[in-house]
Amino acid sequence: MKFLLIINKKFKNMKIFLKLFLSCFFATVLISLISGTITYSIASDIILNKAVMQTEETVKQVSENYDSFMELIYNKIEYLAFNPTLQEELLNSSPDEENGYYSGTRKIKRLMVQMFNSIYMKDMEIYGNNGKEYFCSVEYQAPNLPNIEGLKQTARKNMGAIVCVNDIDSSGCLQVLKEIKDILSMESLGIFRSSIRLSALKRIQQNVDFASSGEILLLDADNRVILGKDSELTDALTRQAGKLFRNWDDSFRYEINGNPYQIVYYVSEYTGWKTIGILPDREITKAVLPLNYGVAGSVITGLMFSILLSAIMSYFFTRPINNTVGALKKFSKGDFSVRLENERLDEFGEMNQVFNSTIQKIETLLDEVSHYRVLNKEMEFKTLQAQINPHFLNNALDTINWLAHKEGREEICDMISAVSNLLRISISNNEALFTVEKELRYVKDYLYIQKTRYHDRFESIFDIDPSIEQQMIPKLTIQPLVENAIVHSVEISREKTVLKIEGYREEKDVIIKIEDTGVGMYRKTLQTLLSPPASDEGQNSVSTSHTRLGIYAVHQRLKYLYGEDYGLTIDSEPGEGTCITIRIPFQENMEDVYARAETLADRRSDNGTQSTDT
Repeated sequence: MKFLLIINKKFKNMKIFLKLFLSCFFATVLISLISGTITYSIASDIILNKAVMQTEETVKQVSENYDSFMELIYNKIEYLAFNPTLQEELLNSSPDEENGYYSGTRKIKRLMVQMFNSIYMKDMEIYGNNGKEYFCSVEYQAPNLPNIEGLKQTARKNMGAIVCVNDIDSSGCLQVLKEIKDILSMESLGIFRSSIRLSALKRIQQNVDFASSGEILLLDADNRVILGKDSELTDALTRQAGKLFRNWDDSFRYEINGNPYQIVYYVSEYTGWKTIGILPDREITKAVLPLNYGVAGSVITGLMFSILLSAIMSYFFTRPINNTVGALKKFSKGDFSVRLENERLDEFGEMNQVFNSTIQKIETLLDEVSHYRVLNKEMEFKTLQAQINPHFLNNALDTINWLAHKEGREEICDMISAVSNLLRISISNNEALFTVEKELRYVKDYLYIQKTRYHDRFESIFDIDPSIEQQMIPKLTIQPLVENAIVHSVEISREKTVLKIEGYREEKDVIIKIEDTGVGMYRKTLQTLLSPPASDEGQNSVSTSHTRLGIYAVHQRLKYLYGEDYGLTIDSEPGEGTCITIRIPFQENMEDVYARAETLADRRSDNGTQSTDT
């Protein structure tokens, strides 16, 4: 406060020229900064989004190239497996003369040579159930694969479908296998195996323009690395692949060791492989550097112009004032002949005319006027009445929390934090739907407050299936039901109450139960909980009427969002506790919830119109 008074005093004592100069300068600087910031924000968002979109297109292109490559190999294998010559040879159990040009063995070998491509195939081998084996490669000897029996077993499990096995750890290649079956009887005739070189997949990446410091990681359907540099980031993405890559294609930010990355991935529907583009943030920000220089140059240029413009404006505004000050100084010394320029038509011209007229009057009344009285005008200021609102209370709680923390009263800090969280969710209008995980955080804050109030009179147990933690649920759905359990069980019961909150999937629905071991309720009371509250209900018990209204509101809201088959059910017997069950459809997408509610609203509107017509 004292500092502001000093600044105010110094500003008052400044020359008008300096006051105008500083006011104009700061005004133009503020406008330049605001416009520059807005322009930079919009342009940088556009550039960054474009960079991410280009990355997504690149990753998708690479993934489609992988699919085309594997599709080419699969088509060759299918052609070879259903070739009549191969079928006939594998059905024939008698030995064949390999030296004959038209022998079955020579025909199959010529067929394999036609299918073989040394650029992306290391070898090709057929294991017949009749004991015949065929090998094709640039090498002269078939590889001794230690896991060949396991590979054969994998091929048999797929029952004729082509399967690609990540065998990099053993052979350094991808093994493509297929069980060859008789076209007519569908009986197994043998196993086809081919080793695919990783260098062929690397060529696909080399043909695609990706960021200089970015990289592409390729995982198989089991989240094992096919292509990619070994790094801490690669290991982290591989370990968490089940959680991070849930959709067919998406992008997200990921940070490790303080280094942020933009992760873009695409899951192939053909092979199940995950093509992951890893782009460091510094690579994305390179595209924004020209914009940074441009905005900085514009701001600096604007500042220079603002200084020049402020000086010119201040000079033209203060020059008439300086002339008036000079005239007044001459007048104060007894020079009554002084006059100001009165040809101006603006406010300064009017002021000059008034000044000249005043001098003339003073000359006429000089003998009659001895002195002038200086009139003191009293300034009245209106005091703004501070209105205490939820936001003010929230800020006040933060202040109390800081004071308690300063005094070392951590239990008070925890209590205030819980109250502040509940107050913040009550005044927030930004979100109408929460995840179950987020809703339960506020429930735990509420139970912490009640635990502090009732000490050891109740115990809370949470048993929530992780599969429903991201389920969308209307805000403040579970908390009113927990509050009902506290009001109707803990407050009344003389014994320790157990409060259990359980959540799980039941086919296509989500079930959440709030169960207590309190005093229970009679059937008549249960029927009133889900009915509209009467206008005079609860006059003797504000807490009871509040929780009853809360339960009814939750029930109606769930029915509106999800339909008549969903909402609340309550089971209770006197002396045996109460169980409130929430049933809602399993929907993790907020748009799906709103779309369902709009559909139901349209149906209700149609039904209402039909009833009116009838």
